[in-house]
Amino acid sequence: MSHEVPPVVRLGHDLVRNFEPLGPEKAAYEIATHIRKFWEARMRADLAARVRSGDPTLHPLLVRAAQDLVDDDYDRAEVSESSGG
Repeated sequence: MSHEVPPVVRLGHDLVRNFEPLGPEKAAYEIATHIRKFWEARMRADLAARVRSGDPTLHPLLVRAAQDLVDDDYDRAEVSESSGG
């Protein structure tokens, strides 16, 4: 039995590590922005499903960031701006 971390969880936790120093509110915003801009719809859907199911492996900051995500819900003008602080 494999205990490999699913890609969306691993990538989400990478984002948490990168943005966590900004503080919870700003970090959640930046994580959500990054996910909207750069993750494929199927990755966003996988993360949303994990959040809805209460996946205990998800970092609370990733859950907070993902709660506002809706598939294909992003501002195309934002895509031209870099994410991060």
